[in-house]
Parts: sequence; structure tokens; C-alpha cells
Amino acid sequence: MQHRVSKLKKKMDENGWEGVILLSVDNRYYFSSFQGSSGAVLIQKDSETLLTDFRYVDQAREQAKGYEVVQHQQNMIEMVCNYFPSNKAITIGLELDSLPAEIYLEIQSRLPNAKLVDASPAIYDIRMIKDESEIASIQKAIDICDQAFDHILGFIRPGVSEKEIGLELEIVMRKLGAQKIKPNHVIASGPRSCLPHGQATERIVEVGDFVKMDYGAIVDGYYSDFTRTVVIGPPSEKQQEIYDIVLKAQEESLKQIGPGKTCSEMDEVGRSIIREAGYGENFGHSLGHSLGLAIHEKPGMRSTDHTVLQEGMVITVEPGIYIPDFGGVRIEDLVVITKDGHKNLTKSTKELQIIPTTIEV
Repeated sequence: MQHRVSKLKKKMDENGWEGVILLSVDNRYYFSSFQGSSGAVLIQKDSETLLTDFRYVDQAREQAKGYEVVQHQQNMIEMVCNYFPSNKAITIGLELDSLPAEIYLEIQSRLPNAKLVDASPAIYDIRMIKDESEIASIQKAIDICDQAFDHILGFIRPGVSEKEIGLELEIVMRKLGAQKIKPNHVIASGPRSCLPHGQATERIVEVGDFVKMDYGAIVDGYYSDFTRTVVIGPPSEKQQEIYDIVLKAQEESLKQIGPGKTCSEMDEVGRSIIREAGYGENFGHSLGHSLGLAIHEKPGMRSTDHTVLQEGMVITVEPGIYIPDFGGVRIEDLVVITKDGHKNLTKSTKELQIIPTTIEV
């Protein structure tokens, strides 16, 4: 973790911050490897301190190598503030995108001469570039999704419910080693497949339905994200048409994605194909997003994000078409940007999978 801390200290030097206080679970883990549910990480120019309560002291000493681990005997925020002089005009970085207002106000009251600034953009700049260990965890997580997809193709059939499909996916991914399951996974069938984030219901899958499945496994705290759309029985002409358009948009985007391209440029690659096919109004979300310790991280491949893609970024590529009262298609792969282009971490077929309408015995 020391290389991550070094990057943060460089940001501190550039911005003139005397310290950074990290309270969010993700950032505590990212910069210290500490996995406890309570604690504060304090990064200063010449020190790294982890404060936690008696429940986690031994765990913190084992996980947070290089940190001074301190058990707080009092209000943790009060103890953190004691590491700074209360009578000097200093600048402290905080996670203002996630910090509760009451904690911000408490820090300000205890350090009235301090200037409290938002360290979140600097932290996200560091977290955007994944190191080898992060990419390895994400690869394990997406491998689980691929294996789950192979399994679920033999489970889906007319008569099962969306919730049954979702439960089966969760069971399989857990058995395959998922630490957790992405909480907002999508199982939407028939007309409901037009809902980009349609949660599983008791709806029974029928012949002729699209079934859109967007799910993810979490390994070592790192998310994966995976979407495939299948059809129950032979597809109609319109189903095949919109599937082929989404597939074309996704494959062309994959051909062009790589270092030096901007997120907005990539969004337009996929979006233009769908728009020119006449379905521009039916593609309402971005082409993709980064992920890591959170399911949505920066950058996002949308028209308003002009971030330049760099080696080490992990990005989803997930165009879709969603037609009310008819259905929808999304196809999603997960890629890591490399020096010369990208590596696709997702291995599952993107050929439209046709689910048999009867079970052979």
C-alpha cells in the first residue's frame, strides 16, 4: 500500500495540505488494507496513523503494515483532531463527497483555524489507475460472472421467475468464490427488459421473452460488472435487429478503445451507431464507467466526461437499446486499458443465446 500512500502525499505537497483524514470504508481499505468497519486513517507528511476501537486493534496491526495503530479511548474525531495544532492556520483534506455534515462541523469546531478542503478529486485521480493486484482481483470477479453465465444458460426456461434466476446466480457466484454480490443486479424479462435497472420480480419468464441479466461478483472488495441478454425461443425479426445493433455498437467501441481516447469520444462511437440505426432516443445512459472498490467510479464514458483514458484504467463497455412495452438489450464487457490498446477481461460469448422452449429428457 505504500506506493498508494506516496501518491497521496505527492498530492498533499502539490496542494499544500498538512494532512488528509480518511473515514470512508473504501478509502481506508485502499490506503491501508484495513478491513474493519470502524476507524480513521490520518496521513501526514511524515507519518501514517490508523485509529480504531478495541474490537479491531489486532486486526489493524495485522493488515495495516507501516501504520501506527492507535486505539482511541474517546471520541474518535476528537482524537484525530488532536494530531493537529488548533491554533494554526493549516489546510486539511477531507472526503467531502461522503463525509457526514455533523463530522465536518465537529472537525471545524475543534480546529477553528484550519481550512478544510475537498480531497476527493485527488483521491479519485489516484484510484482511477488500477495496479496489478487490483486488476487481478477484478479479473477473478469477472471470471466468476463468466462461469455463472455458462451455468444460468442451462437453468433459464419458460416457467421460472426472474427472482429464481437471480437467486440461482447468487448461489452459483457464492459457490465460485464471490465475497459478495453486486447489490443492484438486474434480472428483467419480456417487456420489463426495457428497464435499464429493472430489479427481479415474481414475473414468470415466457416464450418469446428477452431476459436481460446485469450482475456482478465482488472479490477482495473489488467489483465486476457483467451484462448479457438472451431470448426464450427463436427471436423475432425486431428482437434480432436490435440485438445486432447493440452488438455492433459494442464491438466497434471495443475496436477503438485505448489510451489517448477521451471518454466522450468513446461514448460517441457507440452512441452514433445506435442513433444512425434509428434508436438514439432508446439509449439513455452512458457507454460505460470505471469500477473498483465501488461499482461506479471515475471516469465515466459519457458526453460530458472528457477524461483521457490511460493505461491501468478499468472500464465497462455497455451500450443498450430499451423500447417501452417491447423490451431491451444490453451487452457489457469489462476491459483494462493497456499501453497499446486494451485487454478484455470478459470471456463470455456475445452471440445471441437462444434458450430452448422445452426440456429434453
